[in-house]
Amino acid sequence: MDRFVVRLSATPTQSTSTPTISAGIDTPPPSPAEQPPEKKKKSSFELKVAPPKRDTSVDWRSRVTLSDNDVVGFINSQEEFENLYSEGPPTPSSSSTFPMPSRKTESPLFTVRMAIFNYLQTTHPLVEFNYSTMESTSQYKDLMTVWSTHFKKYGKSDAWKAACPPGFTIIHDNQQVGVKFDGGRLFYKVKKEGEKFNWKDLSGSKCKSENCGDQKMLDVFCRKHAIVKREILLIRDVTNLEKVNIAIVFPPVRKGKFDDLQINTILWGPVYKRTSIQKYVTNSPTAWFVIEKRLEYLSEESVAMFQSLQIQMSLMVSLHNSVTTEPAEQIHFINCDITTKAGNLAELKKGLELNNMGFKIGENNNSLNFEHSPHLPTNFNNTFPFVYVGDNQEGGFRFGEDHAVLRNSVLKSSRGHATQITTMEGVDPKNIYDVFQSNPTTSTKEEILKKSLEVETLGHQSVLVAQMMGMKSVHGNNVYNLAEKFTHFDNGWDGAIFNDLVVMMTGKEIIVKKDKLQTVPTNVKYMVPIYKTEMVGKKERQVLDVDKMKKVGVQKKVYGKVVITWI
Repeated sequence: MDRFVVRLSATPTQSTSTPTISAGIDTPPPSPAEQPPEKKKKSSFELKVAPPKRDTSVDWRSRVTLSDNDVVGFINSQEEFENLYSEGPPTPSSSSTFPMPSRKTESPLFTVRMAIFNYLQTTHPLVEFNYSTMESTSQYKDLMTVWSTHFKKYGKSDAWKAACPPGFTIIHDNQQVGVKFDGGRLFYKVKKEGEKFNWKDLSGSKCKSENCGDQKMLDVFCRKHAIVKREILLIRDVTNLEKVNIAIVFPPVRKGKFDDLQINTILWGPVYKRTSIQKYVTNSPTAWFVIEKRLEYLSEESVAMFQSLQIQMSLMVSLHNSVTTEPAEQIHFINCDITTKAGNLAELKKGLELNNMGFKIGENNNSLNFEHSPHLPTNFNNTFPFVYVGDNQEGGFRFGEDHAVLRNSVLKSSRGHATQITTMEGVDPKNIYDVFQSNPTTSTKEEILKKSLEVETLGHQSVLVAQMMGMKSVHGNNVYNLAEKFTHFDNGWDGAIFNDLVVMMTGKEIIVKKDKLQTVPTNVKYMVPIYKTEMVGKKERQVLDVDKMKKVGVQKKVYGKVVITWI
């Protein structure tokens, strides 16, 4: 984390139009795992595995649904969410344990592995098999030797016969699946009706790691077992010089490193569909991003680091913009939906401190509470937007915004955020308090809504900061965050409201540290180095190569690379 340091301030030399980006999941519990079929004593059988049905009592639409060939970058994939939040399958009394229903269990690969599992149980009734460890058994390895021999025998003369090992007819979604074991790896392919079968395209393979049931994504391994590190990139639009426009992106894992051309190409593609960064490039078609900083992490830790860095940048940009006086010194952080579920708050604290920023716990203050919030007008009107908070009385807090006349008894996050409609379990309706509303007589509905959305975000940030600082609630429990994401606002910081929200949660003041930097330390690896700026105003300059941009309408521009510093 000591490599990740941000210095934010800008002195652009030219002016262009600045696009405006408007700010816009609870993981549902999986349904119980199905038990495998009873053992049948026969050496050859047809297996048809129907995808397990999901629990319809939860809203699975809030989950990202992907095909097996999809790749995901900026938004965490469903697979990554399942890896992070799955509690694992239940452990039945028998040995026939296999995973809970998920996207993976609806794939052809799961069907193939279940066929193998059932075959082993049928042909070796005296052996205890476990779905998650069957590949370690001698019986599995012997079976794969048979498959390998069968494939070599018929592979050149009859591709489909070679893909049908003796004793197996595998059906997935009413289509036959061909399999082979070659070079120590398990391959599979769904046979399309009316087409000649071959292995040239649209085939899949299992991760080479023993007992891993995931699909191969890179080389011969899945994302989890790949030794290739995944990049997290800080990028900046260098064609828009009215202000600094930056984003943190999380592109798909790959062998080599992304360059500027590759990252600009992928931002326009399906990986970033319906994200704030694609809205940005759509509204600013001449945008050209350069990679200002790249960080690399192993796949299993990259999601947590990406979320931690998003939270850090959101806080730093909000604080920076709250003390700048010139529009040109403003920072636009393009990321909008900041996911927090997997964020590492210890790393967040380190990152803030490395930038001479952070928070300090202040004096006791018992004068405020959520039941009598000082930020509600005497003429409170629930037909106007307002902010409320849910307190589970165990240290968990969650803020929400409502701009409807009626509100259900369950706490809901901002209905104004189309992608975020969630419920909170375990909060008694009597512990949901209205905490903020702008004065309806002095503000328009649009102004009231805008401020309410900003204060809702301040609420989420106040919970994260209190948790990061190890603060306790007024009931004596460790504060923790019940929300899983919040919406970033460049100019939504209000120090007084932020402090009051922390006081109402914890009974203690919070001090924001945002020290000015008079000089640029030479021993710091900047997150946004761009180039070191002389304090007298001299800057290194660079001419963009339009030929390398490969984009119509992009003009050649000279821009100053600046160190981003706090002022």
